[in-house]
Amino acid sequence: MHRVCASLLVGVGFVSALCLSLNIPVISLALAALFAPGAIAVAGFKFGEWGSLAALLGANVLIYSALAFGVALVRFRDWPEEKFKRLAAWMLLPVMALSIFACFPILNPMLPVGMVELAKQERELQHALNPSISLEEARSVLNNRNLNFGEELQESDRLVFQGPDKRINARTGDRVRMSRWRTSAWSFPCGYDMEIILLFGPDEKLKDRYIRRFPICP
Repeated sequence: MHRVCASLLVGVGFVSALCLSLNIPVISLALAALFAPGAIAVAGFKFGEWGSLAALLGANVLIYSALAFGVALVRFRDWPEEKFKRLAAWMLLPVMALSIFACFPILNPMLPVGMVELAKQERELQHALNPSISLEEARSVLNNRNLNFGEELQESDRLVFQGPDKRINARTGDRVRMSRWRTSAWSFPCGYDMEIILLFGPDEKLKDRYIRRFPICP
């Protein structure tokens, strides 16, 4: 009996961990494939939207629990029942915590926060600071948004910015306005900064710009 309980806890905990890990972009596609056994098992049935999700998760729990039970029978067949009892008791609270995080997204520490708003802010800034904007207009836009900017008159040619997708070079007499700040957006395991770099020529017309969000990861 305790062998069955421990196996069931392994199945529930594993599927819950999979659900939580889908919020990690780097590994989400690979982990999604681990839901395939349950998807195959329920493929011939028709459910509503929520019914399909519940069936998919339930089928995977049963499948991975059965696998765990098979491993317990083959690999740990000499373990006494008392040892499985202690193992089940040890796993109970961690599995319950994983299940709660998986079932209630608001409690999920790996769920992205503020990413939609961050993308909207980036688009709005790119629109407001369009390629035809002048230096005075840019100052007005930035002041209206309460963004703190540094402004520098270039006394020699130099590289202002070098990124994976952008390179900005300033000439003597150009003006550079730049700002960078931490946003409240979060996508596990990274926070996000927003950076704006505006390069104006001596005629105060915009020559180049960089307006991007980028992750700050551990």
